[in-house]
Amino acid sequence: MLESLRKNITIVGGCSMGALRASEMDRHGMIGVGKIYEWYRDGVIEDDDEVAVATNPDTYESISAPLVNIRCTFLSAMDEGIITSVQEALLLDIAKATHYSLRSYYGIIKSARDKGMLDEQTAVCLLGFCRDTEVDIKRKDALAVLSRIKELNL
Repeated sequence: MLESLRKNITIVGGCSMGALRASEMDRHGMIGVGKIYEWYRDGVIEDDDEVAVATNPDTYESISAPLVNIRCTFLSAMDEGIITSVQEALLLDIAKATHYSLRSYYGIIKSARDKGMLDEQTAVCLLGFCRDTEVDIKRKDALAVLSRIKELNL
């Protein structure tokens, strides 16, 4: 990648591992796009498991939720008054402690409920919110990458 950048080849990254790579290579000319790139660049997130998902080997569909989406969705739930900032932080701790391949809203919320961090009513409400209004920041950033490439006429 560095050799390509030295040859003035334009490389745009965002939405997933491209965002991580762009945060490492932007000083060498790589173009980073999107919220996830900004989070990596600014040190808000650091680990590659933030964007990792497990996929069905037959269909390539995601079978786990990426932590970046979980972060955004729980923040949105907090903004809507469904959970408190303390609950949001505890839920993120559970999500971070869960292997990326096993991350799901159901599993995280069930664990929080079982540990007494959420009451039954809040757990049910939060699960419905996550199911119906997940913030898919990876998708939003992927679309932003495509828009940026189009702007650059690549």
